[in-house]
Amino acid sequence: MAGLSFLIAASLVPALRAPALRLGLVDKPCHRKRHNGSVPLTGGVAMFVAFLATMFFDLGQIGNYLGLLVGMSVLLIVGVLDDLVDIRALYKLIIQVGVASFVVLWTGLEINHLGQLFGPAYGKVGLGPFAAPFTVICMVFLVNVINMADGVDGLAAGVGVIVLSVLALIGFLAGAPLYLSTLSLVLATAVAGFLVWNMRFPFRDKAAAFMGDAGSMMLGFAIAWLAITMATFDGSSVYPITIAWVLLIPCMDTLALVIRRISLGRSPMAPDRAHMHHIIQRCHFSVTTTVAIIHFMVLASGLFGVLAWQLVWPQWILFALAAFMMVGYTGLLLVAHRLIRWRTRKLRYSAPELRRLGP
Repeated sequence: MAGLSFLIAASLVPALRAPALRLGLVDKPCHRKRHNGSVPLTGGVAMFVAFLATMFFDLGQIGNYLGLLVGMSVLLIVGVLDDLVDIRALYKLIIQVGVASFVVLWTGLEINHLGQLFGPAYGKVGLGPFAAPFTVICMVFLVNVINMADGVDGLAAGVGVIVLSVLALIGFLAGAPLYLSTLSLVLATAVAGFLVWNMRFPFRDKAAAFMGDAGSMMLGFAIAWLAITMATFDGSSVYPITIAWVLLIPCMDTLALVIRRISLGRSPMAPDRAHMHHIIQRCHFSVTTTVAIIHFMVLASGLFGVLAWQLVWPQWILFALAAFMMVGYTGLLLVAHRLIRWRTRKLRYSAPELRRLGP
């Protein structure tokens, strides 16, 4: 099944190129988007069709993930419309909240507790009546995490493949219902099929297709649904903080960026070029190296969370380490300009092309 979803997605991306160009479903360069020429936004549709077509062969469990399909479908449609006519960020946020709320209320999917974040003496941190609102907030946040990560060739799709693969591993180790691991793997391979056209290779120096808002919102919602379901299925032994570690790097970047924007008196939704991938690139790393660095960080973070869970580390230690990383990265982001200047000075005398940059 996983191989089939890969082949369908990899085949659909180029097949959809001509229709996308005719409809104007393309991403054009601007002051924030520095790619060359118009790039088809076919990734979202290709990934969804590949995922849906493959899961068609296993309809016996569809009642368990119907909420996932509904949420993905609505956000895909909204994303396609946004890619065509550019919907305002506030309207998209309202739609995301509505979709997440509907799925949570309809299916009863809720994060009821956060685990033993302060040690066994204090027990599990329960959410009580705030469980449903907190779950909605988490889902909407993750939708935007993936959307914000989609800023350089191969980054968001690669993050999606890694996160979904680690979630499938968690499902296997936790004895989750088979359909959960299957969903994660099938979607991971569908994203990988798109990634073939989205990442850079020695024989291709730019992406041939983008996932667009349709793909990033749909993928973010799917990751959120699968992550929450992995942590909350009946009999789950997974630490909630383990799931947080799987998602830590992209979530840390988004949260720190929101804090930075607010500290500067700007809207949290205002676009800028201060993401983790922007900072790494401004430190004179290539796009390929930048993507590889972040992908390695995501993989290492996820596997660390899984290993700590399997070794039965105290949950409060994992929480403290995650909090330390979050605070540290936020502080680093606030002084990122100094890091960039230091990196530039260091390279100036070893790279002649950088000497013209001045002090």
